[in-house]
Amino acid sequence: MKCRSHLLVVFLFCSPLLSKAQGISVPVSEKAKINFSGMLQTQFNYSLDDDIDIAGMHHAGDEHFSRNSFSVKRARLQLNATINDRINAVILVNFGDFTGNPQNKVLENAYIKYSINDYVNFQFGQFRPQFGQEDNYPVDFVRSIDYSNQYYLFGSNSWQSFQIGATYFGEIKNTDVPVKYYIGIFNGNNRNQVSDNDDGKIIPARIVVGLGKTTQLGASGGVGKNMGQKIWAYGADVDYKKQLNERWGIELVSEYKQGINSVAFFGQENLVIPVSEYAMRGIYVLPNVAYSIKNARLKSLEFAVRYEYLDSDFKQVGNSRQSYIPMISAAFAEAYAIRVQLGLLMDRYERNIPNTTQYNTNRIICQVQARF
Repeated sequence: MKCRSHLLVVFLFCSPLLSKAQGISVPVSEKAKINFSGMLQTQFNYSLDDDIDIAGMHHAGDEHFSRNSFSVKRARLQLNATINDRINAVILVNFGDFTGNPQNKVLENAYIKYSINDYVNFQFGQFRPQFGQEDNYPVDFVRSIDYSNQYYLFGSNSWQSFQIGATYFGEIKNTDVPVKYYIGIFNGNNRNQVSDNDDGKIIPARIVVGLGKTTQLGASGGVGKNMGQKIWAYGADVDYKKQLNERWGIELVSEYKQGINSVAFFGQENLVIPVSEYAMRGIYVLPNVAYSIKNARLKSLEFAVRYEYLDSDFKQVGNSRQSYIPMISAAFAEAYAIRVQLGLLMDRYERNIPNTTQYNTNRIICQVQARF
């Protein structure tokens, strides 16, 4: 309890300073230092449909519900401790989870990284496995309002999002074709668990190949066991980024994944169908155009459109979902330190199911974020 109090005191003391810089470093010893940083995301959601609430839930009856609301999406604080030239530890918490059900949430990153050189690195604890392009950047750098629906679906099945385990990774630089590689082993029962719920583990692997200065090709694959059932997943992605001139830049991210939906399988009342008959797949395309502005206040304007197709159970009943998210954003400081985003979220389902979130929706989302 004393440690938590001391950490809170340090954070409150540092807050005025953090507003002037990206993080603050606190020396611990000759070689060790601690860096604090944070991020705050707030939103305003407005449903354009009279029978849809702000969460996308359809209401066929006369019950009261909210069609517009302000909310705190994320309130993160990160501590990065550099122990020496080879070891550092990271803790990331999201206080925004306290606004909902914080069970098995709040703590996001909690890991130790040991680096020998570019080729040999190890990471232990709770962190995001490398299984797609979206694992490479924090949410405050996402070119859309949020991560893709695919990311959250594969995260609930333990392939992405925050998991507990270990990974080995490295990078081959200084070649015409640079390569990054990752392989790990994880409990496979998601974050903030006291221990694994079975002896099964998941083993994800990923390789990323650079083609010139503009293009990266990624491939991911993994196998594992969940409560005695064999599971697997795989995916591929393309990231193209080019600065056209001093002001204009473009980026295109596209990703495809497919795998076993063990969450849907174990959600059955009677497990009579093989787990292999419960499969999920999805693809999204996200082009982004950025325009830099030489202004003391406004730094850049960006326009992005994410199209996504996702089916969480295409071998069974299924109900494919298509999402269209045009979005414009303005950055008022370098590296998105202050960013305002305005987007229109349009979901279209293969068939509407009344009184569920599987219903066509049209929602406006305004998001304001600050990084410090």
